Amino acid sequence: MKKIVLIIAVVFGLASCKSNGDDPNEIKNQISEYKQEISKIEDKIAKLESKLSGDSTNSNSNSILVGVTKLAESEFVNYVDVTGSVESNIEALISPEINGQIEKVYVSDGDYVKKGTTLFKLKTEMTNKSIEELKTSLTLAKTIFNKQKDLWDQKIGSEMQYLQAKNNKESLERKLETINTQLNMASIRAPFDGYVEEVFQKEGEMASPGRQVLQLVNLKDLKVTADVSEAYLPNMKVGNLVSISFPTFPDLIIKAPITSIGSIINPNNRTFKIQIKIPNQSNVLKPNIISNIKLIENTYKTAFVIPSIVIKNDASKQKYIYLIKEKAGKLIATKTFIETGASYGNNSMVISGLKAGDQVIYQGYNLVKNGSNVRINKI
Repeated sequence: MKKIVLIIAVVFGLASCKSNGDDPNEIKNQISEYKQEISKIEDKIAKLESKLSGDSTNSNSNSILVGVTKLAESEFVNYVDVTGSVESNIEALISPEINGQIEKVYVSDGDYVKKGTTLFKLKTEMTNKSIEELKTSLTLAKTIFNKQKDLWDQKIGSEMQYLQAKNNKESLERKLETINTQLNMASIRAPFDGYVEEVFQKEGEMASPGRQVLQLVNLKDLKVTADVSEAYLPNMKVGNLVSISFPTFPDLIIKAPITSIGSIINPNNRTFKIQIKIPNQSNVLKPNIISNIKLIENTYKTAFVIPSIVIKNDASKQKYIYLIKEKAGKLIATKTFIETGASYGNNSMVISGLKAGDQVIYQGYNLVKNGSNVRINKI
């Protein structure tokens, strides 16, 4: 114990002799020296404690069992997790192009319809009567026109009479064409394949342009949209592969490329929109289902990756881990300071402090300290 106190006193003595200048480089050098001295002291303390506990005579029985992983370079992908929502690419609120009373609704909520299927029909009694009247008037107009034409070809009668008969006939033809178009508009058909989500109006009610009668949605052509922080904009590109999962369907994971990236940053939350088109072969996905999207922020082809849980912080917030070193034929846990980079999930990338082949303690890391005798779990 006296030796331990003496060593600590020596360190403080050294510290007191250092310059108290404000030069940043000098301060950094002092910090580095102090860390080295602390590490040496901890090592010596561990050895002394080992002697007191009799570890020197029975090191194997008193050593700590640990699991290690041998460090090697590997690829590390750093992801960004964002929440998205499923939307339909093809969806419509159906309303008629003309006013009229609904005569018949041919579909119900949940029905699947093909493009061109009649969804509902408006009453056409007045339109049909108008068509019959126009046809009668047009027949007379054609008769008069033909007679006037024959006379005009024989240079009999005036040109004005001929032109009036011609204009009357053509005007009635145009009116008949228009009213036939309106008759066709009375039958509202599906503009695409899809499911009837909801019918809003009933037979006998008045329908008009802009007032929705039913909602039609296509579930085959879906997309996922999400808001992403502008901080990640430099790394987002159309075509980047993403992974999409769904809390409602835990076993369903879809990988698809980003199909579009928004051109505007939302000033309220500083985000931009992305869209990913996704298949829906089994029709299990529905619009507005929540999704979790994993976006690739960076890919590091060669990196040292360790479990984040083994990383500790000392009093000065310096990160360190324990490696296994061999000293005098014994395996010793050695405190090693590191600098970390990106992290994702349970793993962190180490950018300095380690080298290939280092043995990182990942099991029993919370049981050891600098200088502890250890033995490796071979299982």
